[in-house]
Amino acid sequence: MYFKTYLKMKIFLKVSLIVLLQLTNKQIAAQNLNLTELLVQKGLITQREADSINITNAFDEKINLQNKAFTFGLEFRPRMEYRDGYKQLRNDTTQAAFFGTHRSRLNFSYSQPRFKFHTSIQDVRIWGQDGQTSTTGSLNVFEAYVQTYLTDYLSIRFGRQKVELDNGRIFSAANWSQLGRAHDGVSIVYENEKITTELMGYFNQTSERIFETKFSPTTFTNYKLLNIHYLKAKLHKNITLTTINAADGYESKLNSRVMYVRGTSGGRLDFEKNNLLITCSGYYQYGQLQTNQEISAFYVQPEIQLKIKKLTSRLGAEIMSGDDATAKSKTSKSFVPLYGVAWKFMGNMDYFTSFPKDVKNGGLINPYLFLTYEINNKLVVRADGHLFYLQNNVLDKNKAVLNPYLGFENDLSFKYKFNTYTALDFGFSYLIAQKELETIKGGNHNKTPIWSYVMITFKPELFNYKK
Repeated sequence: MYFKTYLKMKIFLKVSLIVLLQLTNKQIAAQNLNLTELLVQKGLITQREADSINITNAFDEKINLQNKAFTFGLEFRPRMEYRDGYKQLRNDTTQAAFFGTHRSRLNFSYSQPRFKFHTSIQDVRIWGQDGQTSTTGSLNVFEAYVQTYLTDYLSIRFGRQKVELDNGRIFSAANWSQLGRAHDGVSIVYENEKITTELMGYFNQTSERIFETKFSPTTFTNYKLLNIHYLKAKLHKNITLTTINAADGYESKLNSRVMYVRGTSGGRLDFEKNNLLITCSGYYQYGQLQTNQEISAFYVQPEIQLKIKKLTSRLGAEIMSGDDATAKSKTSKSFVPLYGVAWKFMGNMDYFTSFPKDVKNGGLINPYLFLTYEINNKLVVRADGHLFYLQNNVLDKNKAVLNPYLGFENDLSFKYKFNTYTALDFGFSYLIAQKELETIKGGNHNKTPIWSYVMITFKPELFNYKK
């Protein structure tokens, strides 16, 4: 009996010593001690076990010393804006607005084989919103996630992360906004030379509850549940397919145990050869709105892009379906572009960003022509032209159907890069509105809306360590 106990204790001690050796190899090496040889001499481990430990430790030491990367950078982005007709038409009593804002970000990333950590801390403020002796903090976490690789191609990302898919029309990090946009959740990523696919899941709560999962934030509006599948595949050397399937769920305002889910499915097909790009994206929206109303809506965007020397031309149109105000229907036909960016496609003046409210549920057709000219490797100028039409019937206050044409917007901008980490942006926009836009946005269409901004971005990499 005692002999068996002795054997068990000896085996336990041997295993414990092996584990201890593997955990404390660095300290032992630093003291020039070869504990494995000592244990062999004492008969506690065999020479074969000692060799195995030494090989494992040497390999781990090599891995730990190599392929590590640590980067630390900052972004400081002040912007001044002049608004006299931004988002809504001017009238006889309105006066122009002028203000400054800035975004300060500290970006930290660490990576080693099959592991990555990233966080971005930011301060966003309007100049003058806090007093000179204010003690109110305004720091927040824009991103904070860990990404661990299960294989060379498969990884899982946990935490607060931005979601930027395809061209940003359906899901975007909203970089123009000083705050940006990020989501809390988990992403499973698979990527090789031909395919990139992500499966994302997000579930929101405002507190650590004991029971139930009621989600009714009072200071903001957000989904309770969001699931996304994203796929980008190279079908041919000239053809790329992108698909996005998403389901976002909102809690019923009357019953916290009921959730209404809206589905959005579609994607983009690109054909690219030499300087020509032909692309078309389309999405179908279905399911239920937060009001429990059924939805059946669509979005289409065809575009042709041609690059000739320093000039890039993009000709296309966006079509968002809307409701017919002359016909009653229990189903909404108004497409909502989820959590994407609008100004990038429908004009810098943001007249049509919140759907379907900004078009009185009538949908929108947006033919556009974008011209970008690269003067040199530092200076780029751009001119964007938009025509705006209602996609479906909208009634005025007299119950008459509006003429669908709403107006023309022209966005002029230039970007100058001083160096790799400093860039200056300037923009000027104006809108030639039709009287019909007064019904949609209010104000006086005879007073030309204008908007201008100047922004400088500093984004240096402060520290970069690789080994």
